Formats: sequence, C-alpha cells, structure tokens
Amino acid sequence: MKITAIMGSHRNGGHTAKVLAHFLEMIEDKSELRVVNVNKDQIKPCLACDYCLDHQGQCVITDDAMTGIYADIFASELLIVASPVYFTAFPSKIKALFDRTQMAFNLKDRSGIVPKQMIFIGVGGAPAYPHQFDGMGYTLKWYNRYLKVAQMHQVTFVHTDVTPALDQKEGMKALEELAQRVNAGRL
Repeated sequence: MKITAIMGSHRNGGHTAKVLAHFLEMIEDKSELRVVNVNKDQIKPCLACDYCLDHQGQCVITDDAMTGIYADIFASELLIVASPVYFTAFPSKIKALFDRTQMAFNLKDRSGIVPKQMIFIGVGGAPAYPHQFDGMGYTLKWYNRYLKVAQMHQVTFVHTDVTPALDQKEGMKALEELAQRVNAGRL
C-alpha cells in the first residue's frame, strides 16, 4: 500500500512527531511510505496566481518540495495527516501545504488521483474544549473532496502540556486499532 504521512508540527520531536512515529512503527508494510515533514521539506506558500487554472496539473512554483509531494499524495492509498491544533486550526507550515493543493482543487480531470483513506491525528496542548478540532475538520473536508478521500478516521489527543500524547491510553488504543486495520487491509 502506498502511504504518505504528513508531519505538520513546527516542532521536530514534539508530541505530534512522537505520536506519528509510533503509529508508523506499528504499520508492517513501509515499502511505499513517504513521510513529509513540514520542517524539512521546503514548501512555499500559494501565490493565488491562478496559473493552475490554465495549466492543468501544474503549479507556477517549481523550486520547492511540492512537486514530489503532489505526486505522492495523488498516488497514495492512505494519507496520514498528523498536526497540532493552533487556535482551533492548522499551524502555518502545514496550512501552506494544504493551500498549495489548490492546483488539485482546480483540476478538471481527477482521474490521475488514486482513491484513498485518510487518518487524521490531532494533538492539542490545551485541556479539551468544545470544538477544539472543528476548524481542522472543516479544512480536511474540502481537502478530502478533491483528493478522493473515501473515508477519514480521526484520533485526537488533548492536554498534552500536562499528559504526553504517548501516555494517553484511549488515544493510543485507537491508534493501535487503526494500525491493525491498516495491516489487515481493512481500513
């Protein structure tokens, strides 16, 4: 199975990175795994220039990591998005990646995009509060629509400023169950 995992935290080695690494360790077949780290892969922001409207499948920006990232996301059967929540939204670096997929949104022919499943891992440092991850969910609904995501699975961790994500039994159990389903081909 071709898997693309996006680590969307500004902190390498923080809770989001640790939870994603742990989840990926549980997946048995990593032969076609690509991990995108928004701190290591340079991703320039969308220019909103509409170049992709007249040049289907192309972005005017060609000197950053997105060219390869587009190909991996489009070909993936499983897309994993791991991100902290900043003020009920995605942080700027991963949001830049999402914004750059405007090119895919503008495609008239999406036959080159493989249908896929998505796993969203959300991490919040604050105590749980109403609608904590809703803004991220709204973003992903649009993202899912034009990237042919058939189903999204979500696991969230809260109050990681007090209890590290890896110590939160309920979230870790949910991740383990998802990994088992991925390994069994039943996601």
